Amino acid sequence: MKLKLQIFVLSLALFVCIAAGTGHASEFRRTFLLEAGARYEVSVRIRTDLQDAPTLASVYIHNEHGQYLRSTQLSRSLAGPSQWQHVSTIVTAPPGALQATVVFTASEGIEMEWDEFNIRRVELDLADEELIRQGLVYTGLIVDARGLNLQRGMSPKIYSESGQLIYAGVAVSYGFLQEAGIASYGQELNPDLLRRIQPDDTVKVSPLVVHALNVEGTTESSVTISDVDAQAILDALNTYDFLAHYSVVFLID
Repeated sequence: MKLKLQIFVLSLALFVCIAAGTGHASEFRRTFLLEAGARYEVSVRIRTDLQDAPTLASVYIHNEHGQYLRSTQLSRSLAGPSQWQHVSTIVTAPPGALQATVVFTASEGIEMEWDEFNIRRVELDLADEELIRQGLVYTGLIVDARGLNLQRGMSPKIYSESGQLIYAGVAVSYGFLQEAGIASYGQELNPDLLRRIQPDDTVKVSPLVVHALNVEGTTESSVTISDVDAQAILDALNTYDFLAHYSVVFLID
């Protein structure tokens, strides 16, 4: 199959503002408008004065009433010291989305310098392998269940509000279940957890982050998520089926 990628750089008059100049701080934040159903690549050039400084790119999507719809996060270490490096993440605008706020942060006490902030609308016609390699699809699922007292389990399930079973890992082999399980658990995102949702070392980690609403089941190891988040997962699976690779992480207390 011939691979085609059409990338449209949006101008100020259309949807987004492109930041000019440079800045210094431990956090870089920008808000931009979205078109529902569109996909965007958000990137910024960053450097620090430390070797392998950890950074986190977070995107928060809201509707016209300011209500939270969805978020996604990307964690990586910067080369350094004092070496410029591009950090990027992919944003897919769900139905009803109006704007997104992207936040690039460094660990406490680390100051970043940035420039060349860009937002590009991406239209895709690529094979799955190329999409994954370029970091243009979600590579895994992070379920934020902190504050709900979710318990670790051998067979956690994810349900939508309307009762649809989204994930159960039913096809997993016994050996894989014993060795790796159908999900990983942690209190915060860290390199070990991110490797769970990274197809291989050459691929950018690009998780879809959803928030659990309730804990379910007699073992209190399953969760319910919103119908909006459930649909976002199903839509993402049309491009790359990360659930078939058990690329699932639960954030717990």
